[in-house]
This record gives sequence, structure tokens and C-alpha cells, in this order.
Amino acid sequence: MIDSGGKRKGHSGSGRIWIGLTAAFAVSSLLGAGSYYGYRYYTEMNNDGFLKGTVLDGEDITGMTADEAASLILDKYNRANITITEKEQTDLQGNPAFYGYKIDEAGLREELASAFHAEKSDRMAILKSIFDRFELNLAARPQIDEAAFREAVQVKNLKVDRYPSKDAEMVYDKEEDRCVILDEVEGNEITDEQLQRFVRECVESTLTGEEGLDRSFEFPWDLCEKPSVYRDDKDLNARMEAINTYAGAKLTYVFGEEKKEYDLLAIADAFLDISDGKAQLSEEKIENFVQELASEYETRYHDRTFESTLAGEITIPAKYNDYGYTILYDEEAQQIRDDIESRTHVEREPVYLETNSWGNPYYLRRNGTDDLDGTYIEVDLTAQHVWFYKDGELYIDAPCVSGDVTDDHGTRTGCFPLAYKESPSVLTGGQGDGAYETEVQYWMPFYEGQGLHDADWRYSFGGNIYRGNGSHGCVNLPPYAAAEIYNAVETGTAIVIFYE
Repeated sequence: MIDSGGKRKGHSGSGRIWIGLTAAFAVSSLLGAGSYYGYRYYTEMNNDGFLKGTVLDGEDITGMTADEAASLILDKYNRANITITEKEQTDLQGNPAFYGYKIDEAGLREELASAFHAEKSDRMAILKSIFDRFELNLAARPQIDEAAFREAVQVKNLKVDRYPSKDAEMVYDKEEDRCVILDEVEGNEITDEQLQRFVRECVESTLTGEEGLDRSFEFPWDLCEKPSVYRDDKDLNARMEAINTYAGAKLTYVFGEEKKEYDLLAIADAFLDISDGKAQLSEEKIENFVQELASEYETRYHDRTFESTLAGEITIPAKYNDYGYTILYDEEAQQIRDDIESRTHVEREPVYLETNSWGNPYYLRRNGTDDLDGTYIEVDLTAQHVWFYKDGELYIDAPCVSGDVTDDHGTRTGCFPLAYKESPSVLTGGQGDGAYETEVQYWMPFYEGQGLHDADWRYSFGGNIYRGNGSHGCVNLPPYAAAEIYNAVETGTAIVIFYE
């Protein structure tokens, strides 16, 4: 919209008389067509342009038509350039219309025409203009379109990438083998509302100020969230110095191909108490750590879920799962203390219970929490069949005959490590008339006198033979299958035995 204000320049008292006389003279001059001056002013003041002394948004529009004046102002605002910069990069840039500040062109032309006609119909204005006493200031400031403004001024429209503030932090430096402090980062994240308040002030100060319409403003860093911790933070530096008293310590647990690494900073979190600028090993933290380690990686005497060849998923109850890993709590805790106090890099397995009182192994190998790792012997007592998987591939399978269930000699179910191998071997058992002594070529025991072995006295295997003509508890195999398994299996290999 146009705001106008006329102002008369002159003096009081005799000044008014002088102006009155001059005005009278001007009137008579205008009425006298033969007067040179009267004619000149008459023709000048009756052309199609605004009177001398007419100003629109700071621009002299003397002699211009309403349309010419409108075009001048529209062009002026179209060529204007308001820029938001950020560390010498451009974030937002455009004229007022880009920011949603627009001039109603039709309204501007209409009101300019109205002002023009008002001037021409005002005899006193014409007389004042003749004597350079006329002044009319018109305003055609752009008005904001709120929806267009909010659409243009959004954080997502900023050309410089956003990043958050970050506190100074302590990290482990691999090359220095100690903890260091990384500088804080002052980010440039800002909300749409904050950005819009700032840009509105920039645009409106440009439109109402005297610095011109080409202005640049720096991104409002003071509105961005600041870091809460800086690199010179006293507590942070004291903690770093305390931890670095153990510099050089590093503990890596090995679980087959899987490794779990604790650098100096992780060691501090897991094992150290830090107070008053000093660090020391925490017995409570070490105890809790060992318990958590065991809950994740112990497998012996825990329920075992197993994907069988024919029967699908089966579960071996914890009390029958005698294969796997048991962490020795006290020994592991002491080893942790020794490793950290050594201030060296240590790579090892946890301290396991490795063998029983006869020196037989409890496990073969593992990969992460998988303690079979693709190598095991599966005995399906319902199917009367044995499979030997090695490194994830079926190595051999064969029918078998298990313990005779009709006279209480059924084969023990569960999961057991292969205790040892012996070839040849003499199997003995029973008492009195039931005593026996049998030589076999391939003996592979797994549980209290029960084992896999060849049975060359049998002519057939599988089916329901084990019901009434089964073994004393062992798993009888065809000689060829027993030989194949014996020659390829390692002590400690899991033997999983189950009924469907």
C-alpha cells in the first residue's frame, strides 16, 4: 500500500506573505498566456508526469507517469539481493519476493494513478512545485506473504550442510596407545522457527533501512545449541590423566574367528574406578564383567538348541549337555588383573575348564557363541542313524544299532565330547554270566563306558534292531563307517544323541 505525506517548506510570518505574493504572481502568470514564465510553468505542470518533489520509496519520480513509476519500483525490488552467509558460503540468497515479501503490482499502479490525479488537481501543490517548495513522499514497501515466507525460509533449504554440536570427548588414540581429548564441535543446527525470526529481521531491516537493498547477513551462530563440554574441561582432563596411568593396556578376547577388543578407554569403563584424579582396578567391576562374559559365552550345562537332520529343531536339557565351555570365574578375574597391570596388549581366550579329571576334553572349538562350528556327530536314536558333519559339510552317514531299550541298556541321550580314540580296543562289561569282553578296531567313547565303535559281528543295522537285539549302550556302526569317522574325528568333538 502507498502511504503519502506532503510537506510545505517555508517560513513563518513575513515568509507566508512572501509565499502568498509569489503564489499570486504565479497564478497571474499562469492566467496570462503571453507571459514567458507563466507559459513555461503551465506547460510543465500539465504534462503526464508527477510534480517535481515527488518521491516513491526513496526514488525521485518527477516527470514519470504512474506506470513508469510503478515499473521503476518493481524493477528496483526485483534486482534487490538479500544474502544469508555462513563462513563465507551462501546459505540463502534472493530478492524480497524470494523471501515472500511481495508488492501488489495492480494495487501499486492504481494508487500511483490516484496520487497522480490528486497532485494535478491540487493548485497549491502545482504552485509549490514551481517554486521547489513541494514534497510528497510515497511508500510502496513489499508486504509479507506468511505462507510463502515459511515455505522459503526453512532449515532444509539452507545450502550449507547442517551438523550438530558435539562435546569435547576422550577417545583412545591407537597410534599413541593412550587416551586423548578431541576438540568440541560447534554445530550449526537451528530450528525453522529460529531461522525464520532471524531472516524476518534481516529482510525487514533491509526494506526499512537506509543501507540499500543489497545486503548480506551472517548466519546466527549464537542461536545454535552450544557444546556443554569443552576440551579444557577440568574433570575431563583429570579423568584422562588418571586413565593414562594404565596406558599400554589392551585386552582382546578370542572366540574362534570372533574377537572382542577392549582398548584403554573400554578397559577404563569395564574395570577401573576413577575418583579424585586417580584410577584403580575395581573388584566389583571385574566380578560383574566375568559374570556377563560367562552369561554370553558359556555353553556347557546350558540348554542346547540343535537343528537335527531329520527331526528339525530339538533341545538338549542343560543337565544332559556335558559338551561345551565353562569359564573359571576366579581364574579369569585374576587373569584380567594381571593383563591390565602388565600394561601390554594381551590376546587370549577366557580361562576355561578344559579337561575332566581323566584329562579328557570338554570341547573342540568355537566361533563366537557357536561351540559346534559345523563339526559334530549326530545320533538320531529314533531313526537309528548317525551323521558326521565336519566343517559344515556332511562327511559320512550310516545306519546304526544303539542300546537295547528292552532290557534297560538304552543309549544315554545328551551332548557329550568325544573323550578319546583308541584302536584297537577291548570292550569289557557286565557281571557273572552277563560279563563280556569284545575287541573292536575303532573305539570312540563319550559317556561312562558308552561310545561309538565298529560291530563286525552284525550283518544289518538300523530299523528296530535295537529293540531286543541292541547293544549294552554303545552305538554300533558298520566297520567302514566306524573307520571313516575314526580317522577324521578329533577328540573333543561334540556327539549329540537324542530321540525325536
